Formats: sequence, structure tokens, C-alpha cells
Amino acid sequence: MDMGNDHSSMAGMGSSAAAGPACKISMLWNWNTVDSCFIAKSWHVRSKGGFAGSVLGVFFLCIAIEALRRGMREYDRWIVRRALASSPLSSAQTGVEANKDGGDDTPGAAPSLSATSPCGPVKYTPGWFQHLNRSLAYGSQFTASFLVMLLGMYYNGYILFAIFLGHSVGYMAFGRDTCGALVPEGTGSGHCC
Repeated sequence: MDMGNDHSSMAGMGSSAAAGPACKISMLWNWNTVDSCFIAKSWHVRSKGGFAGSVLGVFFLCIAIEALRRGMREYDRWIVRRALASSPLSSAQTGVEANKDGGDDTPGAAPSLSATSPCGPVKYTPGWFQHLNRSLAYGSQFTASFLVMLLGMYYNGYILFAIFLGHSVGYMAFGRDTCGALVPEGTGSGHCC
């Protein structure tokens, strides 16, 4: 029973000479440069210079993610310092020592809001506007990190090394504040007084 369908004309429908070079996408470790595609068809690398730009862009995106994380931590510390400054408790009661500009002396040391008062522990929750700013920054950081994860799933060696190096350099530049504690004066700093 012939349905009248001629399939011979459909043989070449999948490829066209006008379409140009196809994207090279591999889910295995690869070193593809030209004709690599990342995330979307519009990110089709057509030259070695374009690929170098993509690798540098990924490298700096990873550094920017670490900078944004640092900015988020600094904003949280600023919110806490501001809340402590406007609190009826003095800095002596909270155990926070501030320098002349209102910041703490130790890089990365966050003031404690679990200070005790005659009424019990003090708890602070950021206002809605502050929390909106924190949420927007978190959403930006999460989105950028997710895109970097998707880029890593292409298993391109150059892109993966750009991710590894970018986050390492970014953490080296912006992550020093994560390991800090308040140290009594004269201990551990090499000063005798």
C-alpha cells in the first residue's frame, strides 16, 4: 500500500551549505577552539581570537563572582555595624571594638549581635530594603555561578582552567576576610605593647 509519500527529497534536509560550520559540542574532555559553542547557538566561537576572548571572559567572570561575594559580606558587616551603632547597647556591652571610622580592627571580623543585655540576647534582622539589596546580590551571584557551572559541563580544557584559575585568583584577591578573629592587643601581632 503506497501512501504517495516520496522520502527521497528529505534526505538532505538536516544539513545546508548556507548554514556554515557546525558547533563542536563534546561531553568528553576536549581542547576544541574554533567552532566551539557554549550555552547557546549565539555563542559560536568562529576564530581563535574569539575563543581567547571567551576564555578571558570566563576567567574575569569568575573573579567578578568572588568580588561580588566579598561585596555581599562587606554589606552584611556594614548593616551589622550600623545596627550596633544605633543600638542602645554600647560597644563595650556587645564586645565589639571599633576603630575611628566605625569599622573593626580585624579584617573580616564580623561584630557579634548575640550580645547580652539585661533583657536577654539581642537579635537583629535587616530591614526590607536591606534584605532586597542582599537578595538581588545573592541572585546575581547565584546566576553567574550557575552559568559558570554550565560552561564547565562542556569539558573544554581551556574553559575549565579559566574557571579554576579565575576562582583561585578571585579568592586570593577577595577572600582574605573570611579567616579572621578578634585578637587581644599585643598577642600575635609581634608588638609588645
